[in-house]
Amino acid sequence: MRRLVVATAVPLLLLLGACGDDPATTATSPTTSSASDEPSAATSDDASAEPSEEPADAGEGAAGTPELLDFTATTVGGDPFDGASLAGSPTVLWFWAPWCPTCRSQIPQVQDLAQTYGDRVGVVGIGSLDSAEAIADFAGDAEGVTHLEDVDGELWTRFGVAEQSSFVVLDADGKVVFEAGYGGSDDLGAEVDALLG
Repeated sequence: MRRLVVATAVPLLLLLGACGDDPATTATSPTTSSASDEPSAATSDDASAEPSEEPADAGEGAAGTPELLDFTATTVGGDPFDGASLAGSPTVLWFWAPWCPTCRSQIPQVQDLAQTYGDRVGVVGIGSLDSAEAIADFAGDAEGVTHLEDVDGELWTRFGVAEQSSFVVLDADGKVVFEAGYGGSDDLGAEVDALLG
């Protein structure tokens, strides 16, 4: 019995210590990151569970929109956002959580991407794993980027994201060409340069 308690407590402590997780947020989060590159499922009793949904494929959605971009969302400012607007040019999607110190440290990198590539590449932040107010506060510190509010994690699920911070790079046809999970954003600029040829 004692071994069972220790075996259960150690993974729980590791999960709570990942990326500065707030224990209250962890309980309601769709997923959180761990110190490793393996995703974790905070809402599952099975610590080895994978995300329940694969990302939608890049087939055709409504009116010729790539299926992956066939969604609507809301910006942190309350404006409607149509995923179809991302079709036609490469896009960098940045999935972040307001309480994540790694995400906060990536703000200059993401702002630099938005400034460097201007209108040639879309840069969209997708905040989740917290309240709408906390997401809006964080987004205010990362100017020059379109930020979407994803309190319920629908967009994270759509793109198969299982940890913060994550990046997903889409080509002009809405196909995923690069993904980087927690701490794997070093090649991001090179991937965007390659897309632009």
